[in-house]
Amino acid sequence: MSSLFLQGLVFSGLATGILAFLAWWLYFSPLKQLEKSGASAEAQSRDSIASSPRLFQTLALLVGISALLICVGGYWDLSEHVVTGIVPGGEDFLWPPHLMIYAGFLFAFLVAVGGLSALAIPNLRAGVIDPRRWVRSNPYVGATVLVAGYGIFSIPGDAIWHELYGIDLTAWSPPHILIAISSATLPVFAAGLLIGGRNRGVPSRSKTETRGRRRLLLISGIAEKPARHPLGERLSRPDWRSFVNLLYLAMALCVFLIIGASEWEMDEVRGYVAQRPVWLYPTIIGVSAFFLSVLARRIAPGPWTATAFALFYFGLRIAATSFADVVSGTMPRLTLVFILGAVLLDLTCQWMDRFGFKPGDWQVRLAASGAFMVGYTVVAQPTIEFLFLSYLPHFTVPDHFLTALFVFLLSAALYPVPMALGSWLRNSGREETATQQDFAEALTVPAKG
Repeated sequence: MSSLFLQGLVFSGLATGILAFLAWWLYFSPLKQLEKSGASAEAQSRDSIASSPRLFQTLALLVGISALLICVGGYWDLSEHVVTGIVPGGEDFLWPPHLMIYAGFLFAFLVAVGGLSALAIPNLRAGVIDPRRWVRSNPYVGATVLVAGYGIFSIPGDAIWHELYGIDLTAWSPPHILIAISSATLPVFAAGLLIGGRNRGVPSRSKTETRGRRRLLLISGIAEKPARHPLGERLSRPDWRSFVNLLYLAMALCVFLIIGASEWEMDEVRGYVAQRPVWLYPTIIGVSAFFLSVLARRIAPGPWTATAFALFYFGLRIAATSFADVVSGTMPRLTLVFILGAVLLDLTCQWMDRFGFKPGDWQVRLAASGAFMVGYTVVAQPTIEFLFLSYLPHFTVPDHFLTALFVFLLSAALYPVPMALGSWLRNSGREETATQQDFAEALTVPAKG
């Protein structure tokens, strides 16, 4: 085992270990119970921070810019590898595409640190000195710091990996996989910041207010009808934030597929890539697209959200690869088109909603997964057979069958994950504000007389 390999292992292990420890400490480590005298001050401090959505919207837009730099830089880097035949390492590691990618991470890190500082100052003035309380009341700010920080501190490990394996490097190297995950989660956290800013701008009813409203309706003889939410929709109408969030999710899919699928989309498939099962390529694209399509339906209102997300993705993909083509002279082929799958997903969710099914029902899970799989494979399989046949290993009938089967099974298995993630994102700030109001009310001593 070479010393260079050990150095890369140490750097990558340290970056991952530090990130994991900080994530546990900030979000999951136990907190001591607050003293009653200081709890009211903390609740008031948190409420004052939560009442200003402008900070979170500004942070979300700036983090989105950094994610765009990473997305465009990733396709530029891919094109430069193909044109030059070089996998830079050592002193040449920070060539222009890498500089753009890591500039995106650095910019996001600085923005998030600035946002965390803006949250820390009023908390410190109010006597809340534990940073875990600041982060847990504003989770996406801290998460952005961690993810962007990992992207920066992963540079030594990635550079050593490039130096070790050179031109035979596969995009599925351990540093690349971790960087792809961190890059894809960055715009997702930006969407959480944007949603949190919107929710903080809408006052939440406390339990006392809700009980009083229900009592008044009962006395008046008016029945309060529960609001009906179509699958994937919210009460609010689509606004500019919804479209920005769809763009953020499109960025997430773009940067993930740079590592996950782009090696199959160049002019030649060879080396490690040629040894992989051929059905893996369409399966990765299909499952990733389904995951983010479901997430899009959870965080943005509208019956055609998944379709809009697919259009946003292909628009961004064409723009980013066109930039790479202009700068480098080549670009990867357009990935397998899943727009029809997104359309059928939207139609299925609308149809299931008319019959009274809830988003979390197993019938919806199976129907949504099956509809997306059918729409995706109807377009993807002929594309592979007739357009990519000269570049990819030959697809047999069992390969096509395995692709459809795995897309359906993995989509159905993963369906609860984007559903839960979407619920967490779209409830950001609203539940916290209500909880803080209830906490403050519980500590209020009624006046005598």
